[in-house]
Amino acid sequence: MAGKIDAIDAEYFEKEIKPHIDGKQIEYLGEANHAQKNALMGGAVATLFPITWREPFGLVMVESMASGTPVIAMKLGSTEEVISHGKTGFLCNDIQECISAIDRAIKLDRYACRQYVEDRFSVQQMTDGYEAVYQQIIAKRFSQNGHFRSLVSLASDRT
Repeated sequence: MAGKIDAIDAEYFEKEIKPHIDGKQIEYLGEANHAQKNALMGGAVATLFPITWREPFGLVMVESMASGTPVIAMKLGSTEEVISHGKTGFLCNDIQECISAIDRAIKLDRYACRQYVEDRFSVQQMTDGYEAVYQQIIAKRFSQNGHFRSLVSLASDRT
């Protein structure tokens, strides 16, 4: 296991997690740097993401799939937008479903996980998505005002 333990979670970690860390089967490495994260995620069967809050994005899920590792997550927050159920991981309703999904995660195509991230979350895809949203907002505002053309038509006039 690797990760930062926030001050608010320190007591829980000490009481509930630390007693299970035996240094052999279960190790805690602390907060991982980039190279360590790549090695850990790339070598894992799956990344467990058993969140209990409505995660707004979940970069850990994308990082995991970028390394070719499927994600097993609770169906909360953005997990349904980030994970393709049955292709790049599994969306679960409870911890028992997460546990059951481990054997199925082993059978998922790791290349498909990586390709999914490239297709949906690459820098180019993200910037194209943001630009499209901005264009829609600007076009709507301009059409309501009646005095301006959209940036798309302005840009095409220049070429």
